[in-house]
Amino acid sequence: MVKIIFFQPHPDDLDIYCLHLLFHLTNQSKYSFEIKIASMTRGEEGVSRKYKDFKGKRISKIRTLEFYKALRIYGIPTKQIHFFSMIDSNIRFSKNSVELVRNYLEKEKPDIIFAPEPRFSYYLRQDHIITGEILYYICDKMLIEKLPKLYFYAPINPNYYQPFETKGFLLVKKIVNIYKSQYTTFQRYFSIHRFIGLFYGKKLKGWKYAEGYRRVFFFNEKYKNKKLNFFQRLFQIINFRLSIPISLSLLIGIILNV
Repeated sequence: MVKIIFFQPHPDDLDIYCLHLLFHLTNQSKYSFEIKIASMTRGEEGVSRKYKDFKGKRISKIRTLEFYKALRIYGIPTKQIHFFSMIDSNIRFSKNSVELVRNYLEKEKPDIIFAPEPRFSYYLRQDHIITGEILYYICDKMLIEKLPKLYFYAPINPNYYQPFETKGFLLVKKIVNIYKSQYTTFQRYFSIHRFIGLFYGKKLKGWKYAEGYRRVFFFNEKYKNKKLNFFQRLFQIINFRLSIPISLSLLIGIILNV
């Protein structure tokens, strides 16, 4: 059975960026997969105005419980979840963090990994960038015995698309209603979710909607990696310096991918 590990910086990231892929793998695919989720933090810092006084352990418990509730939709048991116990907004690229993730990968030996895009993303936040960098570094330096296929989510330049049907938006509503502590963030992203799905859906014949991912190639296959054009690179620099709101960043990223 193919084992897939999804890495996320915070307890709700996968429900934003990999929602339809996760549901397909766990509920719709004719093949069986072993799905595991590795969360770098429990989201100690991520709060909306309503929960602004909850930072720390209190909000981390709330977000973890919301995450567990969302897992029921996919049918993923909580025993398949691993927390690295890093602190929200303080994930660092260090010898210790690399070793923690490396040891976990050596133990699990996944066939496929999904992680946040660290280089060519429309969502350039520290925890996301570093989580992706850690996974890329481990694979690129061949620090583990078994090299898995690596995919990044939230890229500017996807080369893999996961299709989904119109009824998939009912799933979106269910997820939004679960993450009450992150309601504002989810509303902001999903307000343009249909537009994003429509754009990526045009990349696949016979489908109306899709999610975008970037497969990363290593060693003698590196030539397959799609490079950014001038405007995409310029957008990356501006986005990194100005921290453009995710909704606007998404739209610009999609336009530049035309």
